[in-house]
Amino acid sequence: MILEAVHRAPELTRRMLRGVIADAAFRTFVVPAMAPLGWRDVTPEGNFAYDYLMEDAQGRISVQVKLQRSERGAPVVRGGARFGFEGDVYMTETQKTRAGNDGQGKNRPYRYGEFDVLAVSMQPSTRKWDRYLYTLGRWLLPGKSESEMATLQPVSKEPSGFWTDDFVTAAAWFRADDGGKRMSLVEKMKTPD
Repeated sequence: MILEAVHRAPELTRRMLRGVIADAAFRTFVVPAMAPLGWRDVTPEGNFAYDYLMEDAQGRISVQVKLQRSERGAPVVRGGARFGFEGDVYMTETQKTRAGNDGQGKNRPYRYGEFDVLAVSMQPSTRKWDRYLYTLGRWLLPGKSESEMATLQPVSKEPSGFWTDDFVTAAAWFRADDGGKRMSLVEKMKTPD
């Protein structure tokens, strides 16, 4: 009955369920793999802008888990040049599930500083729930205001200067001084009339 209900559910419902599975897969595959390296899950009870709070001897790092974007069962692919990447990129959607207003405007977009690391489940392209790419929250494209993140973010197909498949590398990036590094949209060249 449950599987039939999921099968008959609209695309949005299935996408939300797949996001829940990506989150559970992080707990199942990534968290235990990090324990021998000195990391532990110290996520408090409650509703936060991050999904996990990971801690090692150097401190805590908050992690938001998202799913690689797909449409009709296929991963969404875009030209990477627009985002400063060579070749094509995948996409992920970084916004909160529920909309609201916190007195400073709509709070569905994430704001910089609400989480440290973005973990993107690459299941739509790899067909494996244990594959993630990581980047820093502070590196993501800005949204409508400089304090918020854009809803759609590019994800390089392979590890790059902005993306890694290793959580420890992402943690090291977070703890390093990067001089304000951030992804940016590449201005389209204007052709003279």
